[in-house]
This record gives sequence, C-alpha cells and structure tokens, in this order.
Amino acid sequence: MANLHKTWKVLAVLCGLSAAAIGISVNTSGVFYTVVSEDLGILRGSFSFHMTIFSLVTAVSALVAPKLLQKIPFKTLLTTAVLVATVGTALMAASTQLWQFYLLGAIRGFSTGLFSIVTITLIINHWFMTKNGLATSIALGFSGLMGAAFSPIFSKIIALVNWQGAYIAEAILLFILCLPALLYPFAIRPEDDGLKAYGEEKVQHQGQSFSAYKIALPAFIAMIALGVMVSFISSITQHLPGYAATLGLSTTVGASLLSMGMVGNIISKLVVGALSDKLGAMKATLVLLIANLVGVLLLLFGRPAFLMLVAAFLFGSCYGLGAVSVPLVVREVFGTANYGKAFPVISFAGNIGAAVAFSAVGYIYDFTGSYVPALLLVVVLLALSAVSLFVAKRFKRVS
Repeated sequence: MANLHKTWKVLAVLCGLSAAAIGISVNTSGVFYTVVSEDLGILRGSFSFHMTIFSLVTAVSALVAPKLLQKIPFKTLLTTAVLVATVGTALMAASTQLWQFYLLGAIRGFSTGLFSIVTITLIINHWFMTKNGLATSIALGFSGLMGAAFSPIFSKIIALVNWQGAYIAEAILLFILCLPALLYPFAIRPEDDGLKAYGEEKVQHQGQSFSAYKIALPAFIAMIALGVMVSFISSITQHLPGYAATLGLSTTVGASLLSMGMVGNIISKLVVGALSDKLGAMKATLVLLIANLVGVLLLLFGRPAFLMLVAAFLFGSCYGLGAVSVPLVVREVFGTANYGKAFPVISFAGNIGAAVAFSAVGYIYDFTGSYVPALLLVVVLLALSAVSLFVAKRFKRVS
C-alpha cells in the first residue's frame, strides 16, 4: 500500500512540474506581448520572438535531458534547473532591451526543458507500467489547466500593478509549483527507492513486456513526421481569433474560439489518456485525429457562432495529440527501455515544427489574405498523420 501511495504522490509532484514548465512558462506568455511591447516601444513581433527562442532552446534541452540525468544526480539537476528558471523569469521584470529578453528566453527555455515533457513522461513510464495513459494525461493536463486559470490572473496583476509585477508573480508561482518535487524524496525509477512500478506485477503475470524491442528506422521516421505535423497543427489555434475576424465575426467570438480551443486542450489530454489505457495508444490517437479533422472541417464550412465554438473545441484536441498521444505512441512502438532514446529526438523535431508554424501560418495569411489555405493544409497534415501512425504500427517492436 505504501508503494501505491508513493506512486500517486510522485504523479502529484510531476503535475506541479508540468504546470510550471508548460502551463505558467509557456501558456501564459501571450498576456505580456501587447503591454510590454507598447510600454517599451518595440514591435510586438520582435518581443514575442523571445518565446520562439524559448521554444527552440527547450527543444535542445529536451534532447540532452536524458543524458544529463544519467550523469548528474536527479535532484541536483532538478533543483538547479528550477532555480535558474525562477531567477530567469524574475529578471524578465528588470529587462528593458530586446537582447535581454532574448537571452532570458534562451536561459529559461533550457532550464525549464530539463523538467518538462521529456523528463516528466520518462519518470511516469518508470513508475506506471499500467494506467500509464491516465497518469500521463493527468500530469500534462495540468499545463493547460494552469495556463487557462492564470492567464486572466496575470492580466489582472498587469492592470493593477504593472507587467514587471506580473513577471515577479510568475517567478514566485513557478517556484511554488516546483517546490513539492524538490522537497519530496523520490527517484526517477521506483526500484532505486526499493519499490515496484504501479501495475508491474500484473504486467509480469500477463507476460507483457515494454522493453525488449529495438528501434525500427521506418517507425522512427514515421514518429518524427507525426510529431512535427501535430505540433504544426497545434500552433494554428492561436490564429483562431484572426480567422474569426476574416469571417466578419466579432472580437468577442474570436476570443471565445481561443477559449474553447483551450477547453478542448484540457479535455482532450484527459480523454486520450483514458482511451489509451482501454484501447491502446494507436486507437486513442486515431480518435483524436478524427476529432481534429471534424473540427477543422467545421471551421471551414460552419458559420453560425455556436457551430464555430464547437469547431474550436474539437480543434483544441490537437494539443492532446502533441502533448499526450505522441509520448504514449512512442512508448507503445519502441518500448520503455528505448523511450529515453527515441522520444527526445521526436520531441525536438516537434518543437521545431511548432516554431516554424508560428511564422508559416502568418505568411500564408500575408500572401493569400486568408486563413483558408492554412486550414486546408491542416486537413492534409491530419491525413498524413494517420498514415504515419499506420506506418509506425506496421514496424513497431522489432525484437
């Protein structure tokens, strides 16, 4: 029973890391764009570019995280990364030049990347042999939940105090969310604590194995393609208010579309984890791909405001694809032992895809005067994502 209790306590502290590294550091960043750029007299695009740097450096950090975890004691690395991320966020309040924001974007990106998706899912895979999908969706679901909850709070702080005060508040909150993981004693692997993973006895009894497999090149390439495409698709959600404006809908409807996309973000992460435990990661991912396809088709052809809100909600499932489905499919395709080798590379490629999408979608609109070509591209990418999924399934688990 003690083992069971500790397993779920480990998951609880991982929820805090997810909320800090993604929910607070990334999903609330948009509330600062307008006010900081206007206050300092710089272009909004120039200021927001610090988050592009953040994303790119996070990709590099996630790529090297498993190797660093092998060379540096876990709690030492985690404590250092959290402290650097906290101080880096606080220093945003003292910055007045673009180069300072860019430098801090790189520092914050590297430090948070060390306790973000790759590290979190790596630990979950070791602690949860069963209920892995549920555990992954709960932990990563906190990123969307905290982003949705604290974006308006930071906006209120900006209005009542200033944006500098909001950055200080963000730094304090980031540290508080990470504090349980720093204080609670646990290792990356339960056996290092003299414990067994959740469901390990059941898996052994059923004769299942998630580790005795090699990485097949066709499956690896297919998973990289899947990671890039779903990350590209998810970046389009931020353009929904702009798309609503091109349709002649009010700014209120546009903002509501983004909000519904975030609701879809949270719910899709929880749903795909539960479905994965029942149906398997492949089938669960296919369900989300279909939901995303229905969403984009409704965006293209639906005009009543209510139908557009439903479309945005379904389209928000793209976040569940990138954050939860891809890690679960990687584990199913390559096994737990190879997860630390395969997923960092796939995650790196996905982050690059997201970074490219932010600019690409904007350029598509600039050159065509419409978001329709971008949405049609999403339809193609969803179809290719399904193909990549089937290829990965065909070549998975080479003994």
